[in-house]
Amino acid sequence: MSDDISTLGKGAIPSPPDSRDYQFETVFGALQIDFSKEFRLPEPPNEHQGNSLSCVAQATSYLHWQLRHRDYSRRDLYSEIHLPNGGAYLRDGVARIANYGQATRDEVPDPKPETENGMRDASGVTREKQSSDKEKTYFSLGNNSIDLIATAVRDYYGAIFGVNGNNAGWSDLTNPKPPASGQVEWGHALYAMGYHMHSGQKCIIAKSSWCSNTHHEHHIKQDYFNANMTFDCWTLIPTEEIPMNPNVVIYKNGSEYQLAFKAVSEQGFAQQLLDAGCPSLVKDGKPNFVEIDKIAHVL
Repeated sequence: MSDDISTLGKGAIPSPPDSRDYQFETVFGALQIDFSKEFRLPEPPNEHQGNSLSCVAQATSYLHWQLRHRDYSRRDLYSEIHLPNGGAYLRDGVARIANYGQATRDEVPDPKPETENGMRDASGVTREKQSSDKEKTYFSLGNNSIDLIATAVRDYYGAIFGVNGNNAGWSDLTNPKPPASGQVEWGHALYAMGYHMHSGQKCIIAKSSWCSNTHHEHHIKQDYFNANMTFDCWTLIPTEEIPMNPNVVIYKNGSEYQLAFKAVSEQGFAQQLLDAGCPSLVKDGKPNFVEIDKIAHVL
């Protein structure tokens, strides 16, 4: 496959706002990410979406692979979420897996090459095939936080997110540059699988869906986020049998799932409260448990 950016399929479209979305948020503050210590999740097998606009299905399938290490059908997902003119909303990929699941490639084979018409073909797609790989729920991580994406990589098997780009800025696929305002040509969905420092900047390591013999990952640096050229970040919460980071818990607050980061010490707990903007819950440098008990949730 060619590495010429002008010939590669894209297809990510920002999701319309929906008040029903669960927000990925820290309770009492997140543990600090140290970008100076490179962190990578296991890398999914290489994929190439051809000229199809199926990048949302590609990125979401990488994320789902990270949960279960199963060979998921991109066509199964894209055939159900594509928009009339091609491409898809990023939310729809994770929502589909949380609501229905996803079939594997032995159940719903992908076309080779992955053309747009071939990827839209819903032949053989059934709820029965999808249901065995259904996940718990999904969360929004907002639009423009490199730190939250890194947190999702470290604690939640990664995340999918969108980037706005243009052909000139992506002539080097591994180290793309954000487009200037008014020069956006397309949107593309990526799977975040790692983080590190790169050329003095915080950087998300994203798996490419345009893999070739010479390319398999993108480095999306802090300047991309500073330029407001990222959008629509999402992560999946797996079903209970898959172990999560022991420093993080999920709890239900009314009708919503929320995430809590465990403090490793009383001093650490106090600092998390301060970082979260809750000085009334800290007294003399220690957690004020009298006040905390008034608002605490039983997990």
